[in-house]
Amino acid sequence: MSGLILHLSGPLQSWGSEADFEVRTTHRWPTHSALTGLLACALGRARGHANSDLTELRYTIRIDRPGQREMDFHTIGGGYPRHLTPPTADGKFKKLGEGTILTQRWYVTDAAFSVAVTGPAPTLRRCGIALQYPHFAPYLGRRSCTPDTPILVRDGVADPVTELDRLPLHRTAARGPREPVTFIYDDAPESGAPADTEVRDLSGPGRTLVRRQVWQRQRALDQAVDAGRGAGWIDALTVYRQEAA
Repeated sequence: MSGLILHLSGPLQSWGSEADFEVRTTHRWPTHSALTGLLACALGRARGHANSDLTELRYTIRIDRPGQREMDFHTIGGGYPRHLTPPTADGKFKKLGEGTILTQRWYVTDAAFSVAVTGPAPTLRRCGIALQYPHFAPYLGRRSCTPDTPILVRDGVADPVTELDRLPLHRTAARGPREPVTFIYDDAPESGAPADTEVRDLSGPGRTLVRRQVWQRQRALDQAVDAGRGAGWIDALTVYRQEAA
């Protein structure tokens, strides 16, 4: 099955998971709902669009760099007069000096992910064109999280999941024993294999999220794939794309 290969890299990423208003957490890798939103953004779809075609897409994620979690202590309404602070549920305002809302917003810093996308061919074609010429600028989970590399690496790939084993690895080249690479699968990589965990990140009706099963595997890749970072990775990616053309 043909598909797309994407790369998601940036100083900050935030892949929302189960959270309340005060604590906005992030998942360790791009969530299904966030990837749906990224593609819908490139396609120019409005926020309330059903995106039923995009929910049919399947993702295999290679974690090039897991990054680190960082928290931003965020305030809303601080220093404003009472009538300019956030209203309560009944439309009123808190007492003077009590209108500031404190939140914790979590991010993943210095992370990089490579993603194989499979699904219906017409949907993949539309998404591939949209990522080359996006209607709205795509972002990595939140609008403040801009990518630092082009998102679309290749389209029309015959077997994008297998191709993740050849794609240059965007992490610091190892000098000693090489750590295995983690892969996250939407579908069981081996027939009948039980899921490793469940995540609540699949878009449901009315902007809800439902749980789904995911599979996680770790394995070593050929050392030639280890491309390093910075100019080394860009050079390796350029050669990879030229050879695939």
